[in-house]
Amino acid sequence: MNANDELRQYTGTEKYYLHTCGLIITDGAKELADRWGAYWLLDIIASYQAQLKKEEFQVWTIGRNEDSTAIIICTNGNNKILITQAVPYTDFVPTVATVWVSNNGENSFAMLPSEY
Repeated sequence: MNANDELRQYTGTEKYYLHTCGLIITDGAKELADRWGAYWLLDIIASYQAQLKKEEFQVWTIGRNEDSTAIIICTNGNNKILITQAVPYTDFVPTVATVWVSNNGENSFAMLPSEY
């Protein structure tokens, strides 16, 4: 199951939420975390923002494997891999999810692709 397909009704945001390390999340990103207990995913994204502050756009994808391991890959949106992190165990239900991060130099905004 693709989490983004399940959350495609999020096409904008009415409220922004401040997450760890100053990451600002949208309604859709918050629903992803709420529905599947994936605040840890947002924590991972937030933890890299200081390192990626010069990247204006990031595509974060988690792929869950059948053995409950996962891989998180961050690209610059043009297939240049910026970060790869293995997850040794997850109970994340979807097999894939994508979060986009837009960085304006001062703030990083995490959103679903449908909210862009």
